[in-house]
Order: sequence, then structure tokens, then C-alpha cells
Amino acid sequence: MNASIYVNFATAGLTFILGILILTGVIFPGHLDSSKIMFGVVLIIYGVYRFVTTVSKIKQLRQEERKTKLWEEREKLLKNK
Repeated sequence: MNASIYVNFATAGLTFILGILILTGVIFPGHLDSSKIMFGVVLIIYGVYRFVTTVSKIKQLRQEERKTKLWEEREKLLKNK
């Protein structure tokens, strides 16, 4: 796996956890006003978005590897005939 994938997963996890901590009031104690709620929700959504895009990037890379391997096998087979 590429190092950027690890960074993307770490970023997704940290932003998701930070959003939950803001919504629960651990980071900014006191009453929840609309700006804290909005910021927490945005961070949670961004964390989920990062996670989904990273997983889809991994799937796309694997599909490209399979496609390349299939193409190479096809070319090998056609050259043998």
C-alpha cells in the first residue's frame, strides 16, 4: 500500500473523532450553540467522505492492476499463436 493511503485513513479517522468530540462537548465545554454543532457535523461528514474516497481509490487501483495483468496475459497468448 502507498503511504498516501495511510495518511488518508489517518486524516479520515482524526476528523471523524474530532467532530464527535466537538459534538459531545469534550473539546469545547459549555452549551452547544449552532456553530459548534455545525462544525462538528461538517467534520464528521468530511471524515466519512475521506474514508469512502480512500476505499474507492484502493478499489480502483486494484481494478487497474487486474486490467493490466489481464492485458499482459492476452498479449502473451496472442504472441504464442
